Amino acid sequence: MEPIARNIIQTLRARGLVSQRDLVDGSSVLFMGRQRNRFFVFKQLHGSSFFIKQAHEGEPGTVQSVTLEAQIYQAVARTGAFRHLQSVMPQLLHFDPDSATMTLALIKDAEDLGARARRRGHNSLEHIVQMGRIAAQYHAVPQTAIDALDVEFTVRPHWIFRLEETPSPLTYLRGRSPASAAFIDAIRANPELKATLKWCRDHWVANTLIHGDFKLENFLIESTDSDQKLRLIDWERADLGDPAWDVGCGLGALVIHCVMQRTPDVLDAALPEMRAFWAAYSAAAHLLDTAFLDKCIAMMAARLLVAGYEYCFAQDSLPDMSQTLMQIARRITTREGQSKICAGLAAPSMQAAS
Repeated sequence: MEPIARNIIQTLRARGLVSQRDLVDGSSVLFMGRQRNRFFVFKQLHGSSFFIKQAHEGEPGTVQSVTLEAQIYQAVARTGAFRHLQSVMPQLLHFDPDSATMTLALIKDAEDLGARARRRGHNSLEHIVQMGRIAAQYHAVPQTAIDALDVEFTVRPHWIFRLEETPSPLTYLRGRSPASAAFIDAIRANPELKATLKWCRDHWVANTLIHGDFKLENFLIESTDSDQKLRLIDWERADLGDPAWDVGCGLGALVIHCVMQRTPDVLDAALPEMRAFWAAYSAAAHLLDTAFLDKCIAMMAARLLVAGYEYCFAQDSLPDMSQTLMQIARRITTREGQSKICAGLAAPSMQAAS
């Protein structure tokens, strides 16, 4: 890792982002980490700080995903139809296509909403309303403007909707762990879940810029920001897709938080927050179509299944969290469950209206 770190520092110097004085005055520190990609945080006490994401050559698809994320940020900086998103996205300072490395202005002392909610035990309705409005903001970018970017979007639904397609991701998904295989098999063995996933796939419309990984953990808030404004990060799964997927993921994120908090009667407990999110989104997007809400609720059930699958990684048996999320998804897919949630979300929300 040390030679890579040296290269990162040399690149920052070459781009004029840091000076030799910055490196030797004792107020700079470099953090390194690895998930799907490599990431670095260069933090200065008195100067600018940076977040660097670099594709890992050993991970399939990372070069393409980091490149896509950089192209989204470039569009926000340079293209008129995207500039209204500057206040809600990270600021790209440099992108090196040869090494698939992008340098962003670090959002200092930031906390993601997932960590904040777990620490406080609840979500802020103000932040939930912002989440809904932010989704409506980027969903409103015209498709002509998206097409003009000449970005290589995959233009395909999430893997949860492609289990029965050819080629199928089943071999890869089942191969992650014994629990992963058991969870996928349980989805495919349930007629209601299969029918909901097929319905979502059949009604998927690729006509909007979507984030693709819309969740609490991808919203950051600066601790020093008195206005409490959110930034939506990690756009590497962005695509030309169905806006109902992002909205369903947003609704699902609020349910997942309640499950993690071991809240009794999860759906009832999450409903006020879900209502605020939906009211903010639908008002900002000027939605009057109730059929779209039905689709979002079905997408929410699918998102809960994805989350349940993610909890199976490296597990031999199905975790309790995975089983709970599948049970809730099954409840949502019933006619009674969907009608109850639809009626609850359609009720007025004073928070969003304000």
